[in-house]
Amino acid sequence: METVIGVIVILVGIICWVGQTLSFVAPDIAVKLGLCEPEKEMDQTLYVIETKAHGLTDMLLSWILPISGLLMILKNPFWPIFSLVGGGIYINFSSVFILHRVFLKRQNIKIGRPESEKVAYIFGAVWIISSIIMIGMAVTKLKF
Repeated sequence: METVIGVIVILVGIICWVGQTLSFVAPDIAVKLGLCEPEKEMDQTLYVIETKAHGLTDMLLSWILPISGLLMILKNPFWPIFSLVGGGIYINFSSVFILHRVFLKRQNIKIGRPESEKVAYIFGAVWIISSIIMIGMAVTKLKF
């Protein structure tokens, strides 16, 4: 079971890391791949926040959770530490990502296309669920 969970966490984590890296480094490519919204579909400030500020911080931090999945598969004793840190990071940025859209949409601010909004909520939920599972497994392993 650990192997299956580890592979899933690696896959969803790589999607996140690649998406955020491309959003920061090459937003036009990220748009073509459907990993971020076109600038014209979003409020200018939100676009800058998501492609630059969040793109950079997520690029620098979102590798930690997928690495925890790999370390877990490899039975490395440090996987729980990476899982706790990476899981916390993913819960934080996924929650902020979702809440930005909810509150900004209520203020009639452009947050992107409706179909992209649904995908954003789905991925945000998947990242949060993956994080909670990995954190739970790490706590069990470390016997807090």
